[in-house]
Amino acid sequence: MTKQALVTGASSGIGLAIARRLLALDYQVTGISRRGQVADLGDDNFHPLCLDLDDLARVEDELGELLRRHQFDCFVHAAGRGDFGSIEQFSRLQIEQSMRVNLMSAMIICRSLVPGMRRQRQGCIVFIGSESALQAGRKGALYSAAKFGLRGFSQALREDCSAHGIRVSLVNPGMVRSPFFDDLDFAPGALAENAIDADDVAIVVEQILQSSADIVIDEVNLTPRVKSIDFTRKP
Repeated sequence: MTKQALVTGASSGIGLAIARRLLALDYQVTGISRRGQVADLGDDNFHPLCLDLDDLARVEDELGELLRRHQFDCFVHAAGRGDFGSIEQFSRLQIEQSMRVNLMSAMIICRSLVPGMRRQRQGCIVFIGSESALQAGRKGALYSAAKFGLRGFSQALREDCSAHGIRVSLVNPGMVRSPFFDDLDFAPGALAENAIDADDVAIVVEQILQSSADIVIDEVNLTPRVKSIDFTRKP
């Protein structure tokens, strides 16, 4: 039977790279993104869903509709947004939005998916975290808070679900060369050694999904070989 995958952030960057990997493995992939359709991903097994993860009520409603038609074998949460600056620079609404997209959406989606995975006594959930979940830095109060939260959620969910055959993994990349930085005033250095390629993250996710059902790869940390940040660019 063809396996079903749900991927958030599927229209660009890490999420798109993961979607491509899963399609190559003959998964049916439902890809959630604000953009929806991906122009350069013409595959009949890719099913785009235009959905803003900031709208948690709609996320819950759409998941309910999806689950009436599909039972997902795996869920990869790759969506995220970068909000960087001193805490006083952000409004209450901006803080709430950051937490909804980077943390709460993953929790709401899992709330819908986990019961079905428990019933079939199998499933794999992979969260794309960040090195910011391991060590917080300057200007990273919002982003690190969400990623630390995602890491804690991943650990707790793993403990809650392991007896039902559900594996939960977390991948923490350093700086990935992707559109994530398009609207930011910094980016990885220009050399290949200064950033992780999105497909390298996708390869790790593929390895997690294809590993034995009797083991759990709890957490994987990825780092560019030479860390260098360009603070001179303009968004």
